Amino acid sequence: MVKVALTTILILINTFNICLAQTSPYRVRAIDVISIPVAGGLSLLGLKELRAKPRLDSAYVVTLSPADVNAFDRGATRRDYNNAGVFSDAALYTSIAIPFLTLLDKNIRHDGLKIVTLYLETMGAMGVIYTWGVSQTRRKRPYVYNAEVEMEKRTGKGALNSFFAGHPAAAAASTFFAAKVLHDYYPDMKNEWIIWTVASIPPALVGYFRYQNGQHFPTDIIAGLPIGVALGILIPEIHKKKKDSNISIIPTYINQTGIVALTYKF
Repeated sequence: MVKVALTTILILINTFNICLAQTSPYRVRAIDVISIPVAGGLSLLGLKELRAKPRLDSAYVVTLSPADVNAFDRGATRRDYNNAGVFSDAALYTSIAIPFLTLLDKNIRHDGLKIVTLYLETMGAMGVIYTWGVSQTRRKRPYVYNAEVEMEKRTGKGALNSFFAGHPAAAAASTFFAAKVLHDYYPDMKNEWIIWTVASIPPALVGYFRYQNGQHFPTDIIAGLPIGVALGILIPEIHKKKKDSNISIIPTYINQTGIVALTYKF
């Protein structure tokens, strides 16, 4: 079994060494391939922590009211539009698929293996940050304060996962990754603002529908979106072929905590 694993790794490294010889704005190394399953493992550990959160007690929940929430976020406690959940999922899945559409371009498709690797690396980092970040918070979702929502839902799993908004963050990471790739392959394109504007629409829709579904407060969404945007832009950027690029990003596991390490060599 060990021999099979080592052989597989050697084949992957060799494949990527061949790819590095091709013209591309990006440089992908073996460590990038390895970081993908590492991020996946850390995300699973983070998910375990996320699911280990205690449930809310019904006796406590009945004492809650929208008045307990700050004025800016309070409107979310009156939202429970069930169909909004379907719409938000549709917008999220569409966002996740968008980066693969860049492969329709001949030049980008030529580096398809690199692009897919960078995208998986981006979403892997997103998974680590979300699962470990949200697992450490205890903010109640807006619907917990809504007396018209059934008690089973108000006290159920996930009721304490409001901060930060993961769906909008993941959508932003996907669409801005696609926009960044297009920018790096065609830095002189005209009306580039259109690409970035289009990239912002799906995450905004996901955030809007999550709000309408009573899943997140506006501040949850405001916090989540920049995280996704940053990852979508940052990871392709640090893999660009530059002179003496000293930046690296690696998911790791320290003291039973999953983190994403960003390092810079001076």
